[in-house]
Amino acid sequence: MQDVLFIIDADDIALAEILAAKLQGQYRVYAFDPQLIDVLHASTLQNVELIVWESACDYPALSANAHAQAHAFEAELDAVARAMQPALSIRSWQHLNLYYFFLTYHWYSALWADILPRLRHVHPHIFLCDNPASFYWPAFLPSLLLLQYLRTFDIEFSAYPYGERADETDAIPYLCDSAGGAPADLLVHLPTCFYDAPYFNDELKASGRTATHLIAKYWDVEVAAAHRIKLIRTVPRHPAIADRLWDQAVRFADVMHDRLSALLAPFVATASFRNSQARHFANIYRSQFLTYFLLQSHFAEALPKKILLSDHDSGFHGPLIGFAEKYQIPVIVVPHAKTSEDSEFFYENMLSCTHPMQGIPVSDANGKLMAAQALRYPAQLSGSTAIPGPLKKIGLLLNGHSLNGILCTPWPVYLSGIKEIAGWCRNNGIALTIRCRPGQSLFHLLQQATGIGRADLLAALGCPLLTFAGGCDVCLMYDAPTNAGLEFLRNAIPLLNPVPAPLSKAEAATADAAIVARQSVAATLAMLDRFVAEPLHLQQFTLQQFAAYVALFRPARMLRELL
Repeated sequence: MQDVLFIIDADDIALAEILAAKLQGQYRVYAFDPQLIDVLHASTLQNVELIVWESACDYPALSANAHAQAHAFEAELDAVARAMQPALSIRSWQHLNLYYFFLTYHWYSALWADILPRLRHVHPHIFLCDNPASFYWPAFLPSLLLLQYLRTFDIEFSAYPYGERADETDAIPYLCDSAGGAPADLLVHLPTCFYDAPYFNDELKASGRTATHLIAKYWDVEVAAAHRIKLIRTVPRHPAIADRLWDQAVRFADVMHDRLSALLAPFVATASFRNSQARHFANIYRSQFLTYFLLQSHFAEALPKKILLSDHDSGFHGPLIGFAEKYQIPVIVVPHAKTSEDSEFFYENMLSCTHPMQGIPVSDANGKLMAAQALRYPAQLSGSTAIPGPLKKIGLLLNGHSLNGILCTPWPVYLSGIKEIAGWCRNNGIALTIRCRPGQSLFHLLQQATGIGRADLLAALGCPLLTFAGGCDVCLMYDAPTNAGLEFLRNAIPLLNPVPAPLSKAEAATADAAIVARQSVAATLAMLDRFVAEPLHLQQFTLQQFAAYVALFRPARMLRELL
């Protein structure tokens, strides 16, 4: 039987290379994520094959169901929490962790069931990451599900456990002392706001408000603040934490662990891995429990007037919003990347602030529309009324196609649309340039599909986005919209959004379809036919799109006004 090395995540590759050297080339490599193919071709592994899942899950439905299942799971846990602390609600405190857990579980369960027949004639080598599921990081769940299928159907395999991510579940903000000095007007926590941190900092300074910055455990950004709350480790118990509070938190975590272990039983059959996952979640709940009560004691003398949060929860949003709800403190939510998807939280006194390009209104976890305000992000707008020359070059702008191996669009459908666009360009004598998402290239597969050379694909990704935009007569923002499209809109470079398959709600939120035409690939190419036939049509479209984009900023306000 032929040896087959399964590459589920990029972290598998290092171990696979060691094994492959022993097998001396007498093996095949199966990969399931198109975005791993370039990484694999850059490795020492040979005989790489992309396994195309023809009947892939419907991602919009998968995502919606994962959110619903996470909320239902949290409702069960909330009942346990309330039995211990009647005034405490932990709804949504770990929603992102649970969402990605269920998303991963259902995707890989269906994938392995679908390809199982072909595994009867090979010897699978599976690389098992030891990490419990946390956010979208590499974890044991995909490989473990495969091993469970192989055991169930008596298919011989070899498994290689590896790695362990450092356990940081015990990290909490150091809220064990008083803030000191004058109380801050704002409590600020903005994880993941990498691109817009300078803008938010400028607005904080311009507001004249004093701010306390609660440092993020993950994806922290610098914030201008009078006081910074650092992180501490609580295992072993930090001496600044009172014995009574620590004992309550440990008891809380132990009860949550027992309930989590029972709830996870249908999803993780192997007891040792189930216990690892339950303990991971329970330890986070312990840290969140401590954070919630320490927030109350830390700000007992003077509450912040408002809380400024990013929309990307890296672990402390639950206690922060629970604290805000207890004392009815307004919460302003800003996007970590211009636009926001629906909130996983239930608190009503939250204001969702987004770029004017926000595609759909933001709802809370109850499905109720949140109060919203467009922000006046700084931008240099530049357009021209000149009639363009003949259409010569199309830019194809790609977003990330997968996350943790879960494809937002089935690969055959995704690739078919790109081939159709490339064929249209060839037939019309129009140059095509493709820009992949940084860090998620598809060079090898795109070369095969379009004939565009690797050097050209690399050059399109290697140049600044503005340079790429300036070289296009029209840009096609393919499949899920990306905030990179704003670079084209502000420079009056016509932008269209061909979508080969329906988008999830979160994907649709990234761009206003009233500004950027969202159509099928065929309908988009029909529009390009009109632009080729008559440049005046292209000029008219460009001016209308630019004017509509600029008009979005009319009701926008500066963040400083809201602070």
